[in-house]
Amino acid sequence: MKDNEKNVSINEIKSSLKAIEKTEQDTIKTLRMPIWLNIFISGSYGMGVFSWASTRHDNLWMLGVIISSVVFFFAVAIYMYSKRLVGIKPKVLPTHKSELKFGFTIAIFFGLVVVLSRELSIRELWWVAYLGGAIGSISLGYFLYFFPTGNYRAGKSNHV
Repeated sequence: MKDNEKNVSINEIKSSLKAIEKTEQDTIKTLRMPIWLNIFISGSYGMGVFSWASTRHDNLWMLGVIISSVVFFFAVAIYMYSKRLVGIKPKVLPTHKSELKFGFTIAIFFGLVVVLSRELSIRELWWVAYLGGAIGSISLGYFLYFFPTGNYRAGKSNHV
């Protein structure tokens, strides 16, 4: 396909679209973190939610919150540093409006999980702490695996 041609064939358009889709899939594969790191990050987040929901006054569950926070931030730092060593700079802040909406929706979801598990656990529904930790951990692992770029696209074709 030449830049000065006004008429473009359908085959050239299809090959261009396939090249763009392959580039997006390669980007997702490159930015996706290893499974073991995903498990550490999502597991420490789930443990933090569970520990926070189980905390009453001054008990040892606050130590669980502190330890899970340290493990969480340490694992995220390992991810960021390892990607920097390869020459990739992962995005921390959204750059497009769709990424901002997606991130805001996820933040509201995780905030509701934390607040509801804490409040319902205080009201003597002790099993909600386990449920909140499991929901937080599983959903964070899912989002980190399928949406490493923070860009939501409809359909599974982009999530190789």
